[in-house]
Amino acid sequence: MTVTSFERHGVQRYFEKLLGCATLEQWKNNKTALKAYTLTAADATALTPLLIQDATALYIKALQSFSQALTSFSRNEFAWPIVKMYYSVFYAMRAELYASSVIVIKNGQLFYTTNVGGNTFASIQEHGSHQTYIKLRKTLPASVISRDTMLDNEIEAGVDVYTWMCNNRERVNYHAKHFPDPEPDGVLQKIYDNYVKPRKLTDLLNLYEGERLYCFDKDHATVAVPYHKLRSCKALLSGKVTLGTVEQNKIQSVKTQLLAAGIGQAVIERVLL
Repeated sequence: MTVTSFERHGVQRYFEKLLGCATLEQWKNNKTALKAYTLTAADATALTPLLIQDATALYIKALQSFSQALTSFSRNEFAWPIVKMYYSVFYAMRAELYASSVIVIKNGQLFYTTNVGGNTFASIQEHGSHQTYIKLRKTLPASVISRDTMLDNEIEAGVDVYTWMCNNRERVNYHAKHFPDPEPDGVLQKIYDNYVKPRKLTDLLNLYEGERLYCFDKDHATVAVPYHKLRSCKALLSGKVTLGTVEQNKIQSVKTQLLAAGIGQAVIERVLL
């Protein structure tokens, strides 16, 4: 069996190499050195293209997750789309950080700083890496990264939309005895009845365009939140990215999937770089 090779994010590899860490054990033992490290102007220059490359890779993963979730609806699959819609949001959130020159390094906990010479790393930790990224997004001030409109409101008392989507992922993936398939899960019932079953996914995404209130509506948030996060990522990355052949092929594959699902080209172009 052939195992496909993989390449980790460039920003992470940059600091592993910088601190002389050739093994995972060396990296784990270098938390103190990472936290004490001060970025130089040369670091900032070297990291700028790496941040955009990593942001682009995460945006494409967010886009693929979103597309795969939408196309699964036509096969009466609903559990995994909930998981994939959450991951679309998770990848997009991380892409926004990199695209905004926020360096995030994982070494047990998350270490973060902005890509400016003279800066040092702070650390943040929450229960699980997903909740840690959500906490980081809430922690960063507007002077570092533009305001996240997904955090302007709560979807239920004391619960932001990111945590709500993460909780739904855990519910269907880990806690539920059975997947709901072939029946839609409760959070997708109205979307299924009004848009999936009559094949009106174009109308569904048009409904969300320019209207963020649906992101705080439990009947729509599962699709509305990743849609708006992809729109945000595209806005942040447009004009900064030169797509290579690999990236172009992945994006074209997504476009083909979405067209086959009956989504109009004009709607698809809104989320594609």
